[in-house]
Amino acid sequence: MGATRRQVLTAAGLGLLGAGLAPGLDQAAWAGAPASGGAQPSGAVAGLGPLAKAGPELALPPGFRYTSFGAAGTRMSDGLATPIAHDGQALFATGRDTIRILRNHEIDADMPGVKQRSLGPRAAYDRAAPAGVTSSSYDLAAGRLRESFLVLNGTLENCNGSPTPWGSWLSCEETVDGTGAGYEKPHGYVFEVPASARGPVEPVPLRAMGRFEHECAPVDPATGIVYLTEDNGDPGDGLYRFLPDRPGRLAAGGRLQMLAVRGEPTYDTETGQRVGERLPVGWVDIAHPDPADAETFAGSVYSQGRARGGARFLGLEGAEWANGSLTFVASEAGDAGEGQVWRYRPTGRDGGLLTLLYESTDGRVLDQPDTITVGPRGGVLMCEDGDGEDEDGGDNYLRLLTPAGRIVDLAKVIAPLDLHYWSPDDFPAPGPVGASELSGVRFTADGRHLVVNVQYPGLTCVITGPWQSLPS
Repeated sequence: MGATRRQVLTAAGLGLLGAGLAPGLDQAAWAGAPASGGAQPSGAVAGLGPLAKAGPELALPPGFRYTSFGAAGTRMSDGLATPIAHDGQALFATGRDTIRILRNHEIDADMPGVKQRSLGPRAAYDRAAPAGVTSSSYDLAAGRLRESFLVLNGTLENCNGSPTPWGSWLSCEETVDGTGAGYEKPHGYVFEVPASARGPVEPVPLRAMGRFEHECAPVDPATGIVYLTEDNGDPGDGLYRFLPDRPGRLAAGGRLQMLAVRGEPTYDTETGQRVGERLPVGWVDIAHPDPADAETFAGSVYSQGRARGGARFLGLEGAEWANGSLTFVASEAGDAGEGQVWRYRPTGRDGGLLTLLYESTDGRVLDQPDTITVGPRGGVLMCEDGDGEDEDGGDNYLRLLTPAGRIVDLAKVIAPLDLHYWSPDDFPAPGPVGASELSGVRFTADGRHLVVNVQYPGLTCVITGPWQSLPS
């Protein structure tokens, strides 16, 4: 069979975050289709070895281990129960061996056993909304939790988000529900929480950053521009940027724009893409970032951008700014529907280049990536949120896309989970949990610890091991 369009590489732009194509690597492997035509062997790169049970929740390569804390239902320092559904998070260094973790909880009122109410009695944006953000201080040297408490209250479906260069967490709501769904306030916004918060902050929706189903909001530290991913799905998703009137002061307002491919208005990236091809792009303005019809039409902001020629993606999820560029994933896109990894590199104030770095052609190799982080050696770590089309019948992995274009297995959620931390007094039985995704993957600044969540019912894990052996 001849090479498909997505398996053909151009000669330029093949590096991941500035690295060139590895010598000797065949082009099909970088495109997500090994030359043999089959799935890549699990854990076969750089001698990491097969995954084996390292604890009740995770399987890891040899030499790696983990500790855990923050289980759903356990009591926090403020007396509240740790919320369920651990999702995106950010790490902030607070001492030589301590970190502050701001963690999202992706809760909505339709989840089993969740009451339609805020998490705590104070500073709720919406008293009928059950999600928010918690703050935890963790001692890396001792391997223990020091304290934890609620810092954002009364929001809804806080899925992912991004840290800022000025020491805060941008927590993103992945819903546009509001008063029509029985809530007190409209939702679908970004909220900012300072890492220094010692209790629930006054919640302020950043309306100029758009009302849509948000995922991430990485910041370019050189310009203060915020990039925003959308995960609505139907009719499609946009990649946005927010030009703040005052960099670092997002509440002061600014301008929202959507990415568009130059010379090809309303370009559709979902299928038929070519790995390595550089697409010149620009940005079109969104006239009404907080439209009145957002609750009844979740794609209202997206449709404004499309009307001006904006590009369509499908399932934009994790994103991170690193090494002068934005890396992000389109979880449900690609000819096989198993996910794409993209890079945007600005080339000036008003334009840049968009490159498809990788497209999965087999769910056994990569099954719909969600949360991501860029590792110390340039690879992209990706938490899967797949549909169970792997050889284990539904387990989700933490996988690494190396700069050479290979996929490496780093962790797997064990099925069924040992629910030793589950408290039925706080929450109902969770039902099938074998396919619980990992989420919120982040390295500490020294690259020695990887912090990641088992999303449901909710647990935070700190993984240590020979991270320096990761292939580059």
